[in-house]
Amino acid sequence: MYTIFSLLKWIVLIYLVKTGRMKPATLTRFKKFTQSLASMLLLHTALGIYAIESVDLIANGRGDGYSLRELYVADIIY
Repeated sequence: MYTIFSLLKWIVLIYLVKTGRMKPATLTRFKKFTQSLASMLLLHTALGIYAIESVDLIANGRGDGYSLRELYVADIIY
């Protein structure tokens, strides 16, 4: 559902630029903002996965790995 609305949003933005109702600079800024938002989300996801994997290595299969995982992921995210 989100994908459909996202595609529709881009179609409407391009239509508004083509018809002259919106400046092309606005579309360019929107593209840059969307790209930076996607890269930030990807970076945060990668950091979270890295933290979880490194905590699993530190815990070495012991039972306290879960508490370590909560501690490290909370420190990275917040």
